[in-house]
Amino acid sequence: MKTITLILTLFIVSCDLSKDINLASDEDKKLLHELHENYRDYWLQNDSTKVVNLFTENGALIPPGNPGNFVQGKAEIGNWWFATTNNTSYPITDFVYTKDSLIIVDSKTAVWEGVSTVGWNTVVNDSIISSSKSSSNFITVCTKVNGEWKILRQIWNVRPVN
Repeated sequence: MKTITLILTLFIVSCDLSKDINLASDEDKKLLHELHENYRDYWLQNDSTKVVNLFTENGALIPPGNPGNFVQGKAEIGNWWFATTNNTSYPITDFVYTKDSLIIVDSKTAVWEGVSTVGWNTVVNDSIISSSKSSSNFITVCTKVNGEWKILRQIWNVRPVN
């Protein structure tokens, strides 16, 4: 009976769920924070190449009210976000995160969630014709590819205007 009690005690102690389980290294956390900030900074630089290169090759956007397939792959993401038609473009003028938090799922998967507020101009033939601002709830799924953190999926919805 003492042997069974000892085995059960060892089993219970080894299953202590209150211990902190570190799913990502400090370096990974640093790199994930850099990815998150670079995403914002590259938008503010209006650098489409840098923004798109933060995604995996098969990364995808799931925009609000999306009636069809995901916007998938770097080429589609670039065309969806940065298309210029009839000499019209939409340069970003402001980008702020609030209530953002990082969830580490495992050593190769992490999720950013929060609220982003983005301002932009509508520019036609090099003239600003309007300025807009929008606030969205977002979820960004990140994955580690060849030692580098990338965006795998991004989904957001537009928050109502107060």
